Order: sequence, then structure tokens, then C-alpha cells
Amino acid sequence: MSVVLPSRCGIYCGACYIYRSERDGGDFLEQIAEWQKVETEQVKCNGCFARDEEKWPNCRKCTPWECLEKKGLRYCHQCEEFWEYSCEEYSNLEDFCSKRGEKIRQNLIKMKENKSKWLEEQDKKWRCRNCGEPYS
Repeated sequence: MSVVLPSRCGIYCGACYIYRSERDGGDFLEQIAEWQKVETEQVKCNGCFARDEEKWPNCRKCTPWECLEKKGLRYCHQCEEFWEYSCEEYSNLEDFCSKRGEKIRQNLIKMKENKSKWLEEQDKKWRCRNCGEPYS
């Protein structure tokens, strides 16, 4: 399964601790599994475009995802409510993400303009400046 790193809401999945621990393995995977009280095999997510069984439980119950499915849209920026700042579900998610330094509305706008450039920027942003390894 190939992973689509930009989510439907503007979160960069490449920075997610579930995504990183599944791919990096080792002690980090074991720590995340212990913290989440699951087996290491259960720590997996292939992004919000994947089938439910390939998503982390939090991603399975994403309210913006459900809303987009109902409206037949792929990304939140394709919805009029996104531009009117009138979507309560998106505003709640945006507030949550901003606490950890992720500006998902800005991400979606940049993604809309040039997805490839945005992905390059995100990949660089979420790497250690000293060693170049990804982190979350």
C-alpha cells in the first residue's frame, strides 16, 4: 500500500508518531505500542486515503473525513465552509493541531497551490537539521 502523506485536512502524515514508529521500528515502535497499550503489529497507519483496517483508530473516526465523504470531496479546501471559516469540525481539529505547531489550514492552501512543493517543504521541516533523519 502506498501512503499518501498529505491528509484530507492538511495534516502531514509523514510527521505522525504512528506513521514514523511503524516505518522506523525498533525501540520507538515498542515505546509507542507500550504507550498506546497495543501490540507492535497494531501500530500502523497508511494515511486517511487508506481502507479503515489500514488506519490508526484515531484516523478511522475523523469527523472531517466523514464530512468529506458525505459531500463527495477529496480535501477540506474544496468545501465552501473551509473558506468561510464556518466548519466547526475543521475549526476544532485546527485548534488541536495548532497546539503542536501544525498549521493545517495554511498547509491545505499551500497544498492546493503546489502539492509537490508543499510535500518537499514538509519533508524538510520534519527532519533533524543535524542528521537528516525524520522525526515527529
